[in-house]
This record gives sequence, structure tokens and C-alpha cells, in this order.
Amino acid sequence: MALKLGNKSLSVSIKKSLLTSIFLLLVILGGLSIATKMRLSALQDTIETVGRDRLPKLRALGEINLGIARVRSASYRIALTATPEQRAEVEQSFRRRVAALDKKIEDTRASLNPASPLKLIFDQFAHKWTQYGKYQELLVDPEAPKDQVKFSNLVNVETEAHFQAVVDLINDGIKLANQEADAAIDEAIAESHYYSAILWIVNAVSILIGLATLIFVVRDVSTPIHRITSSMEQIARGNLETEIPYADRGNELGLMARALTVFKKSLVENERLNAATRTLSELSEWLQSAKSEGELYGMISSVLGRLMPECKGSLFIYANSRDVLEVAAEWNGRSHTASIHPEDCWSLRRGHSYVHGTSEVEFHCDHVHSTVNENYCCIPILAHGETVGLLHLEYTADASETAEEAKARFADRARLGSACAEHLAIAIANMKLREGLRDQSVRDVLTGLNNRRYLLETARRELLRATRHKHPVSVITLDVDHFKKFNDNHGHDAGDTVLRHVGEILATQFAEDAVPCRFGGEEFVVMLPNVNLQDAAARAEELRAKVEALNIRYAEGHLPRVTISAGVAVFPEAGATLMDVLRVADDALYRAKDGGRNKVEVSGHAACDAHAHCDHAADKATAALREVLERAKQAEAGAKAGKKNKAA
Repeated sequence: MALKLGNKSLSVSIKKSLLTSIFLLLVILGGLSIATKMRLSALQDTIETVGRDRLPKLRALGEINLGIARVRSASYRIALTATPEQRAEVEQSFRRRVAALDKKIEDTRASLNPASPLKLIFDQFAHKWTQYGKYQELLVDPEAPKDQVKFSNLVNVETEAHFQAVVDLINDGIKLANQEADAAIDEAIAESHYYSAILWIVNAVSILIGLATLIFVVRDVSTPIHRITSSMEQIARGNLETEIPYADRGNELGLMARALTVFKKSLVENERLNAATRTLSELSEWLQSAKSEGELYGMISSVLGRLMPECKGSLFIYANSRDVLEVAAEWNGRSHTASIHPEDCWSLRRGHSYVHGTSEVEFHCDHVHSTVNENYCCIPILAHGETVGLLHLEYTADASETAEEAKARFADRARLGSACAEHLAIAIANMKLREGLRDQSVRDVLTGLNNRRYLLETARRELLRATRHKHPVSVITLDVDHFKKFNDNHGHDAGDTVLRHVGEILATQFAEDAVPCRFGGEEFVVMLPNVNLQDAAARAEELRAKVEALNIRYAEGHLPRVTISAGVAVFPEAGATLMDVLRVADDALYRAKDGGRNKVEVSGHAACDAHAHCDHAADKATAALREVLERAKQAEAGAKAGKKNKAA
């Protein structure tokens, strides 16, 4: 017989089933509670019965005890009565009391259980009472009081002893009756407490079972189903960031959650591909707007890192020598290789994309690290028929993915990478073309320094920034001493060699915080943002000393010593524009030439302070010069000795 389920909520069905079970359990426990309550009622009846049985016994024993006392007092009254008429009246009352007491004793004796200890004590009491009756007869004898001594002995000794024995026995009976009743009541009370405790325990267990079942229903059934249902509703509304709970469980809820997770991943993947398509359509425009190669590679790293978060990627660009590719950008982790040879990559050797991990016949690229998994791809970046770089992607599989799912997602990422490479190729080629043209326009070919045009463009920006932040900008103008005579005596090639060496020193000393430029001919200018006049003069003096220490080898000999003269001025004291500051610095430069050349002059009244500040630098430069000259003499002496040996 097949079980047919109605079109009801699974959560409601399970909840109703569990509540039905709870109801049946409570019915069973309720029946047990009723049975226990009935037992307690029976115990209560027992207690009441014991109370009813004890009172008549105690009342009867008490009445017997009282009757004994009255009989004794009546016997004393008979003995003490003087006249026969009074004696007859008292004796008649005495006989009635004795008869009533005897009847009471017999009735009580008959009502007792023959096997009970109280029956034995009462029998002894009855026997003692019978014996005491003989002495009672002697007390009521009219002749007894005549012998006072004998009568006193009878009253105070013989009768008293038997009377006390009778009283003791009846008191023992009363005490025993009380003890039996108290024992029965105590036993009934103890049993009542026992069953009361059982009743409380049963009720507590019932409550705990009910609470545990309710907690189970809410926590393990109703709440999980409600949460999974809520997640499904959120995903259906397009909220793909919704977390799906209970996917790690092995029951039906876990199966539902895992199925929903797969469905969500599929939706996320489709959404991501759509977003990637939209992003790629916007990427080209942004890449074309980059102003430098560094900015372009930063944009590529940022966009591709977010576009393919599960892929670790690197962008390699050909060096100018075209013999090696260097890392220009990387995302989602650092590359294991900083540079690669074109022969190390199968995609560059074969001229098209190489996706590893998808074919039967495949080989590892030599540039791929041993820790990289099987899923990686290399995509050449081609622009205008020329390979300008390489896009390398390494897929990092999710722990929840199977091998087949990982390969399928990696194939999608490889296709997305190929689409990205097409956009990157055009942007990189255009940027290299722009950088080349710009480099030709702002770079001096001979020295490799920036030219006059670059200085003017940079100065406009730096002077505005200095004005805004109230910072100084120092300018050093310098040229090579007697450079025209140097060209006339040694030729223009030697002059170019001197200019290249001076340019190298400038590029080395002012590599980070300054802008060294060749202004024209043998004249150079250095702009130092955020440097005051004294510090600029000290650095100019250091530069002068290094140039003076040059030992330039040309052809088969050494060129004469080269020196420079320099002038230093500072913005805004020297003027409001670069040309004003340059004129003041040139004036200081002419003073240095007029003063004998190979020296540094500063503008205006600050010269003394600047020279004082430069003393230490000059001392250091002089020491360095002496050391260089010493090495030059040693080298020249060695060269002469070698020539002599050859001549010999």
C-alpha cells in the first residue's frame, strides 16, 4: 500500500506528526499519573481507616481505665460508709459499675484480633482484673473495717499492689494501641511520600520529554526547513549573496542544501559571466585612458583580480631587448617567476593559447612552478601582428568542487582570459607607442636625463603645489667649465663622453627626490621640491666634488680633469615663476665662473650661510677626490710600466 502525501508543507507535516507523538506520550504519562493519584487516594483512605480503628480502641481502653478508677473509689466509699442505709445505696452503685466494667472488658476483648500483641496484653489485664476483684470483695465486706490494722494493710498494701498491676496493664495496652496506630499511619505516610515522589518524577519526565521533543521539532526540523526555504526565496529574488545553511549535513536537509548550492553556483556563474562581458566592454575605454604604463598595469591587476577571483594571474611584458619577458602586473597572489624566456612557454613557441589540463597530449611549461596544479593557461598578447606579452592564469579549485566541475569552470576562465587578452593587447601596444613618443619628446638622447620641455612641464606643477603647501623649491643650474675649449682640443665625441658621465652622476645623486635635466648644450638644471637653499647648496657642492673626482677614459688615454660651476636659488624668494628662479640661479652661476670656476654659489644674502652649511660636504668631497686621484696615479703608473715591458 503506497503512502500518499497531501500537498502540505513538509515542515507542517513533520510538526504535526511529532506533536501527535507528543500527545500520545502525554496520554500515557497522564494515565500513569492518574494511577498514581488513585494509589495516593487509597493510602489516604488507609490513613483515615487507621484513625477510625484507633479511636474506638483508645476510647474503650480509656473508659476501662476510668471505670477501674471509679470502681476502686466506690469500694473505698463502701468501706467508709457508717450507716447500713448509706452502705446499701453505695454498694448498689458499686455493683452497677463493676457489672458495666466487666461487660466493657468482655466487649473490648471480643473486638480485638486474636493474633495481635494487644490481645495478649488485654488477656493479662483481664486475668489481673479478675484477681483484683477478690480483693475488692474484701474491701466492701462490712466486717473488714472493724479490724483497723488488717483493713489498713488490705487497703494500702495488698489491694494497692494488685490495683497498680491492673492499671499498668491497661496503660500498656493503651500505649501499644497508640504505637500500632502510629506505625500504621507512619507506614502509610511513607508510602504516600514515595508515590508522591514517583508522581513528581513522572510529571517532570513528561515535561522534559515534551520540551525535548519541542526543541527537536523547532531546532532540527522546523527551523532548518524554514531557513532553507528562506534561502531559496532570496535566491529566486536575485540575491545571490545569500548563505545556504546545513550543506554539511548527511540527511535530507543536507541533500536539499547541496542541491540548492549547486543551483546557486550556476546562477552566480552566469551572473559573473554576464558581468564580465559588461566589464570587458568598459575595460577598453578605461585602459585607453591610462596615462602611464604603471597606471595601466595597476588597472589591469585590479580589474582582472576582481573579474577572476579564483585565478592567480600574471602579466609578462617583453623587455626592450626582446630576449626576456618580465612581470608587469600580478593579482590574487605573487608570481613564482619574475621573468621568463620566450622558449620557456609553449604558447609563445607555438604562437597561440595553451590551456594545460584539458588535452590528452600536453606538457608543462618550463616557467611554471612545480607547486602549480594542472589547471593553468598561457595566452600570448598579440598587437599589430607582434607579440608584446603573455597572460598567465592559474586556477585555484574550491574545496567543494569536484574535478569535473573545476575543469569546466577553468575552461570558462580560459575563454574569459582570451577575451581579456584581446583588449589588453591593443591597450598595451598603444601605451608603449605613447610612452615611446613621450620619451622621445621629454628625454635627452645623449645623457638619458629629462630635457628642457619636461622641466618646464614639471616645474609648473611643483611650483603650484609648493605655493599651496608653503614649501620651498630649490633650483641648481650648472655647466661644465671650459667645455667649448674641451671640444676644440679633444673633439665632439670626447665632449659627448664628458656630458654622458656628468649625466650619470646627476641621475645617480638625484634619483628619487629631484628632477635632473639637460637644459641645453653643457648646461644642466636640477629642481629639488621641498628642499631649502642650504640643503640644495650642500648637495650641489657634493655633486661638484664627485664631478671633479671623475677619471674619464677616452680612446687609449684619459681625458683632462672635468669640473663644473653651479648656482643655487630657491622659490619663492628668487621669484614667482621658474624663469625668474632660473635667472637668479644663473646669476649665481656666473659669479661662480667669475670667481674662478669649479665652485658653487648661492643667490643673494644666503650665500654665507649656505657656504657654512656646505663645509662638511666639501670636506668629504675633497677627501673623496684625493682618494680618486691617488687611484688614478697608481693606475697610470701601472699603465706606463706595462708599456715599458711591451717595448722591451
